[in-house]
Amino acid sequence: MEMIHSRIRLLVWYSLIVILLSGSAFAAEIRQPAAAGTYYSSIEAELGNQIIEFLSNVPEQKSKAKLIALIVPHAGYDYSGQVAAYAYKELDGKKFKRVILISNSHHQRFDSISVGEYDYYQTPLGRVKVDKEFIDRLVHSSDRISFLRKAHDQEHSLEVQLPFLQTMLADEFKIVPIIFGNASFANCQILAFSLAKLVDDETLIICSTDWSHYHKYDQAVIMDKLGIEAVLDNDIEKFADLLTVGSSEACGMSAIITTMLLAPSLGANRIKLLNYANLGDVTGDKSRVVGYASIAYVYESSPLSATDKEQLLKIARQTLEKHLAGENVPVVEVDPGVLTERRGAFVTLNKHGQLRGCIGYIQPVKPLAEAVQAMAIAAATKDMRFKPVEADELKDIEIEISVLSRLEKVKKTDEIKIGRDGLYIIKGRQGGLLLPQVATDNKWDKKEFLENVCYKAGLPKNAWKEDSILYRFSADIFYED
Repeated sequence: MEMIHSRIRLLVWYSLIVILLSGSAFAAEIRQPAAAGTYYSSIEAELGNQIIEFLSNVPEQKSKAKLIALIVPHAGYDYSGQVAAYAYKELDGKKFKRVILISNSHHQRFDSISVGEYDYYQTPLGRVKVDKEFIDRLVHSSDRISFLRKAHDQEHSLEVQLPFLQTMLADEFKIVPIIFGNASFANCQILAFSLAKLVDDETLIICSTDWSHYHKYDQAVIMDKLGIEAVLDNDIEKFADLLTVGSSEACGMSAIITTMLLAPSLGANRIKLLNYANLGDVTGDKSRVVGYASIAYVYESSPLSATDKEQLLKIARQTLEKHLAGENVPVVEVDPGVLTERRGAFVTLNKHGQLRGCIGYIQPVKPLAEAVQAMAIAAATKDMRFKPVEADELKDIEIEISVLSRLEKVKKTDEIKIGRDGLYIIKGRQGGLLLPQVATDNKWDKKEFLENVCYKAGLPKNAWKEDSILYRFSADIFYED
């Protein structure tokens, strides 16, 4: 018996040696660089020095904001590398375990979305590991997402981001390469929703795109400005319209729209243009240029002062007085600061202690002061549970404002704390939100709170246990005396 065991052990060791020597049984599948030597240097030292020089030209950034997503260019380093460096300088001192890279296909036409399902991506600076586990979950989230090798083999738009990431992220990180073959809005929605269910706080989104292509310098600047301003306003409809009529261009249009859909759901409340230039600025030839921009999506937590709260309540009250009297509402004028930052906000109207209307922005889609003004009108006139507020009621109505924190995905219901957290649930196209004070006012326990947010979304009471996305958030709640 011992002899048999010895032979088995010998056979196992022999098999392992054969496998290691042949490299055939468990050989890693490596996506070889297609752009090295053309878009960037294939020589390690030369490439590293160029990236360091680009980064050294960017002023030091000491932001405490949480970085959620970046929009970066993908042309040759000699042309767009300096603009890209403004985005990657934002990674200084930050850690991410996963980077999701998104762009549109430049070489292949296909009708879906393809992930780069290799084991590693190779660059002159070394190998970058692919997050196969994440990709497997992403592929299983939709039949529109799959692995199409030809979409990745020659695609440069994701590859050129890797040397910058290798330089800035010292700790090991994994990537999720994603290429759009069909630029439909439906595909953007599918990918954004699938990613929203899967990403965590240690994930960075990188959208790879260039802007206008081969126009004269002045025309390119105008076209790029229009598109970039729509992105900075997170106005998806305006951005799509600009592309449709040709007033702006972006080769990574689907990647941009997906980022615009996804980033607010991950908590982004500020969008910053870090740098813009075009080919004419780099080469001096302004006859046919390509536009490049670096943009950052971040979450900034700025506490509201007593003065800020007083000003928001005043805006809401004056807005309702004018609107309900049939007059033009006052233009919101506030100094730059927290009131001009994008934040989710709800306005609640109470009459003699009873709810009279409550509507708000879940995601940070508008500057706070503008959001409060718009939601004050909506709470008074568009809450379908109540008839519109009349002008003569206003004297009896108390205004309450809730300014929402960043949405955080609930991994375990143990994270939810009654009195501190509000809940927001999404399943398919249905969604519902309950503010933190609702659970407290109704004396609900955690299970009742979860069931009621499902009811609010028009879902079965146990939908929070199923294929849905559940977020928690806190709120700064204040009201009139």
